[in-house]
Amino acid sequence: MKTTLIVIAVLVIFFGWLMPMLGLKAVDNPVTRSPADLGVSFESVQIDSDGLTLEGWWIEADKPHSVIIWLHGAGSSRISEFFDTLGFYKTASEQGYSVLTFDQRNAGSSEYSDGYMRLGAIEWRDAMAAREWLRQEQASDLPVILIGLSMGGATAVYALENGLEASGLVLFDPLLNTPDSLRLGGWVGYGLPPWFFQPMAWFATRFWSLRYGDDDALAVAKSLTIPSLLLQNKSDPITRSKWSEEAAEANGRMDIAFVPDINPSAPCLADKGRWGTHAAAFHCHPTWTMQQLNTFRASLNADPTQLAQGQSLDSP
Repeated sequence: MKTTLIVIAVLVIFFGWLMPMLGLKAVDNPVTRSPADLGVSFESVQIDSDGLTLEGWWIEADKPHSVIIWLHGAGSSRISEFFDTLGFYKTASEQGYSVLTFDQRNAGSSEYSDGYMRLGAIEWRDAMAAREWLRQEQASDLPVILIGLSMGGATAVYALENGLEASGLVLFDPLLNTPDSLRLGGWVGYGLPPWFFQPMAWFATRFWSLRYGDDDALAVAKSLTIPSLLLQNKSDPITRSKWSEEAAEANGRMDIAFVPDINPSAPCLADKGRWGTHAAAFHCHPTWTMQQLNTFRASLNADPTQLAQGQSLDSP
């Protein structure tokens, strides 16, 4: 009996404390490049969020027609080599999009809170702070498009749930099912089968203030009434296509487009290993990605029923 209790205690400590602590620990990834590396003019900005200073850039287009608020993924920052965000900022600004991009708490060059990611469950407050910065520092009547990549998708969805005002939402390979992505993230990171990380995912969602089940990003995304576009890699190994497809099927204001096939030997996937096609849309298919974004923006201008804020269908 004593041995059994010891074994149970060890397993609980391993799966309930050690593994979530390692999996959610923010990496040290200070920003060392800038849009200037690509010849793009920008302004360094600081955004206050719950007393934390978030570092970011304001990239203003010469003749802007829209504003993008960019939300990065887990373990990343406003610079993502997977997506080629610097290239995206350059291309977007050349095509008339002003861009506000920043490091969320516990990422990049921003201040850290406890040093652990919450996969959007607390980071949504940083998105709200960025929207307020935009309102205070760059007020205009231009449409605001909220764009989230991977975890940034969950961050965006939760921010809209809490009243962030935007004209449209674009999600690239969004994290919509937290436990599923935790399991698959274990496989991507360590090469062990996803089932091995199932206990960790259970403990992490319940004891690390993550959202899951009917409170997860998928459930919230289904109820949003803001015009939305999902750009999804069908073969994404960590934020699976099935969840984006489920969200789009349930939400009449949410369209989905699938990233064209990417050859596994393509240079844009070099050195990515098991991450595969995750977050690779712009890096591998920049022209297609911008075509999707431009078409979506045009639909916002033509849609007289678009919302000024990300209300849910249940909102009064």
